[in-house]
Parts: sequence; C-alpha cells; structure tokens
Amino acid sequence: MKTSLRFIPLSLFIFCASVQSTPFDAGNGKQGFKLTCSEFNSSLEECKTKAKDLCASDFKLVEHHVLDHPDAGDGFYMPTEHHLVVECNKT
Repeated sequence: MKTSLRFIPLSLFIFCASVQSTPFDAGNGKQGFKLTCSEFNSSLEECKTKAKDLCASDFKLVEHHVLDHPDAGDGFYMPTEHHLVVECNKT
C-alpha cells in the first residue's frame, strides 16, 4: 500500500506535463496558439508538431521563451519548459 502511494504524485506530474495549448485571436482573421511544453515527457519538436496539428496549414513562430529552473538542491527536479506563441497561416 505504501509503495503504491509513492507513485501517485509522480503519475499526476507525468499526466500534467504534456503539451498544453491555449487558442487566441492573432488578428487579421488568423488563429493563434500559446503552447507550453515541458521537457519531462515532451520535447520542443513535439511542441512544434502539436502546432502543426492545431493549424490547418503551416504556422509562423512568433515567440519562443525557454524557462529553465535552476537546481535548488532540495531533491526535486523541475524540467525545462518551452513557451511558444504561434500564428496559423491562412488557408
């Protein structure tokens, strides 16, 4: 029982650490998305693949910010996060 309780927080962390997207109106009739990708279980390439899936045609990368968490020395690992803002091209 105690062993299974140890893995519950880890499984919740893995579940929440995927590519997350938020749509927004980019103007001029274009759709945009803000994507957050954690390197724990996804990569920058997977984030760009998600952008291609969300946009009907290709997309333009408007902004890319990398959030790197320094090692606090407390035994907890915080993976690097990529924050992308993409604008879908008109079809």
